[in-house]
Amino acid sequence: MLRTSSIAVALGLLPSLLLAAGCFVTVNQDDPGDGGLPALCSLPQKVGPCEAVIPMYWHDPDTGVCKLFSYGGCDGNANRFDSFEACQEACHGGSPDMDACEAPGDCVLAAAGNCPPCDTTGAGSLVAVNRAMKDEYDRVNPVSSVVCEACPDVSEPERRLQYAAATCESGRCVVRDVRESQLTECTEDAECALRDGVGCCEGCDGIGIVALNQSADLRSLVCPADAGACPPCAPVYPDGMTAVCSAGRCQPRLPAAP
Repeated sequence: MLRTSSIAVALGLLPSLLLAAGCFVTVNQDDPGDGGLPALCSLPQKVGPCEAVIPMYWHDPDTGVCKLFSYGGCDGNANRFDSFEACQEACHGGSPDMDACEAPGDCVLAAAGNCPPCDTTGAGSLVAVNRAMKDEYDRVNPVSSVVCEACPDVSEPERRLQYAAATCESGRCVVRDVRESQLTECTEDAECALRDGVGCCEGCDGIGIVALNQSADLRSLVCPADAGACPPCAPVYPDGMTAVCSAGRCQPRLPAAP
């Protein structure tokens, strides 16, 4: 009996001994941390020493925004989520809360990291924040091209960022890739049309050309409720570019090189 009791006592002390030795740290996800959120939401981003590249999301306590990062696969912490939605559900509503919104027009795109997003990186390099909080977000999350690698030069069809749109869903600003939405669904080429970007008003610089279904309701996704008429604009598209329906999606296409 004494031996059994001694083992029980030792096992009971084991977690405390391991914690004292720094072997592991547990976080009670229900304990309130900064801003009334669970404590895990205030933990720093931790990639870990392993070299896997696993897309995960973490809650940035300085901005209140959930951001994409690459997890190494080991020795991370509890501030790590499989999806943007899971991150938002766990860490929604603290302070600061720079991605809170009421309507689609409240939201704008911003860089997720401290380097300017490149045209080849896609929507994962962006976050959506409230328009009124954009300057404060940029102050907390400064973008500096001095310490960043130069973005590669790409042709117009290789650009990807132009399909990223900021909108408001369930009170949160989110980034949506319109290539994964009904805006680009099609069954034939005649349904598709070129557009300069996915902003509320079409651009005029001929950069960031997208192809959307002609019946797509883009304005309800990105425009403020009181958005007026857009200024006159004559979009400039690359020579020979057309909108085609390929694999059920509208896509811009340039003629093949001779």
